[in-house]
Amino acid sequence: MNPVQFQLYRFSFWLAPLVGLSFVTGSLSALRDPALAWMTWWGAIVTYGIVPIVDLLLGRVTTRFSKDEQARLVRDPMLRAMPWVCAAVWIATLSWSIVIVPQVMQLPIHAVIGFVVSLGIAGGILAINVGHELIHRNNRLERFLGGVLLSSVCYGVFKVEHVRGHHLRVATADDPATARLNETIYSFVPRAIFGTFVHAWAIDAARLAREGKRGLAAVIRNESLHWGALTALAAAAAYAASGAAGLLLFAAAGLIAIIELELVDYIEHYGLVRARDASGAIEPVRYEHSWDYAGWFTNALLLNLQRHSDHHAHGGRAFGALNSHPEAPQLPASYAAMILAAIFPPLYRRIIHPRLLAAN
Repeated sequence: MNPVQFQLYRFSFWLAPLVGLSFVTGSLSALRDPALAWMTWWGAIVTYGIVPIVDLLLGRVTTRFSKDEQARLVRDPMLRAMPWVCAAVWIATLSWSIVIVPQVMQLPIHAVIGFVVSLGIAGGILAINVGHELIHRNNRLERFLGGVLLSSVCYGVFKVEHVRGHHLRVATADDPATARLNETIYSFVPRAIFGTFVHAWAIDAARLAREGKRGLAAVIRNESLHWGALTALAAAAAYAASGAAGLLLFAAAGLIAIIELELVDYIEHYGLVRARDASGAIEPVRYEHSWDYAGWFTNALLLNLQRHSDHHAHGGRAFGALNSHPEAPQLPASYAAMILAAIFPPLYRRIIHPRLLAAN
């Protein structure tokens, strides 16, 4: 990259916090003018309608940073601060939403549903995606903030299972977050959610057994329970602020954020399998075990999540320093567009299976 491109790349990630602004703008428009009640859907419309189109229009940007450029990006104060900015935007957005939900409940039912769905989608991006970035950091405070964000959408166990489970088991039958060939989103999403909770508990139980912790000591040291307790505390705060409406909003938006995450998981590893040698040993994780997409606009919004093959090869590498890898299987469009296609399994198979065969 030349110096101008490098700076444009750095500043492109300021698009990420605007996800919260999109949701708030639509919600305020609906509350101020009943004729615009449909605007509570604005966050969903932007994410799954406008963003994929803009992404296709703006095209792809592949990155092959030198080691010096990667070192600069990893140390870059603005990029290091970006997840914190997104976290602050999300916590403010969630808090504001819980406070105003009694007013939203006065709108038509379609507007109420739009408000919940759009908040959940924002949570999938600003809480889960940003939390995902932070739980991979080597800084304890940042990992803690990642757990807080995940707990704010009822998925704190993801912190345990993802780092100590998914990254080890990816592209194997033992990984709940890897979609199998011909598996639809309708069977994958429930399996992935259930598997995440079960695997997180098993991972913690195994760790505590190795440490010789039993009984009350095991409960106190169980990380999955810690994040569950934080979720319960947040739910209690939502109820205290806005009663049953606040609690239902917190729970429903969290569920939508979780489903959105698992839809992304479906896209990221669909049909990819790590080979076994004659002794049964599984090959190491390679770039070929994740689907990539180099769309500039969506990668800016998602903090380079779509450079997923490099993330799995270098789990601790900061989002700004991730490279594109042409040897990884390439998606034809952004995550949002592929999720829309996956709603119709025959269509998704028609799009993806030829690319999967070519990759193999």
